[in-house]
Amino acid sequence: MSLAHRILGLLNRYALCASVLFASVALADSPVAQQPANPADAIVGVWKPSDMDVSVQIANAGGQYTGVVLKAVNPAMVNTGLLRGIVFDPASGTWRGEVFAMKRGAFVPMQIRMTAANGFEMVAGSGLMSKTIEWGRLQ
Repeated sequence: MSLAHRILGLLNRYALCASVLFASVALADSPVAQQPANPADAIVGVWKPSDMDVSVQIANAGGQYTGVVLKAVNPAMVNTGLLRGIVFDPASGTWRGEVFAMKRGAFVPMQIRMTAANGFEMVAGSGLMSKTIEWGRLQ
């Protein structure tokens, strides 16, 4: 084998290694790589409901998820528990719990279903008294 063929072979190996390295770096930055290890944690973060001018921090609190108001036009709402008792159902891929309904002044049942990497849909209440609210991820 000539020197030219040997050099060409080495260059091909280095090119292959470089392409694998770049593909690995690109995958690490992709949304697929950023998925939480626990599917239930997909709702963890800071969210904004489409019907209110607030931001809500959803966090895991000992196996159940809760949501607390971080920012609001009304300062009295800050640190208020808006979501509670949220539990993930892996069979349906949804979360169930309770949301505080401002108009009723009480917690009502709700269900959350992810709609995209940066959003979820919440159905609050039940039957004719239900309301669907879109939420968007802030963080």
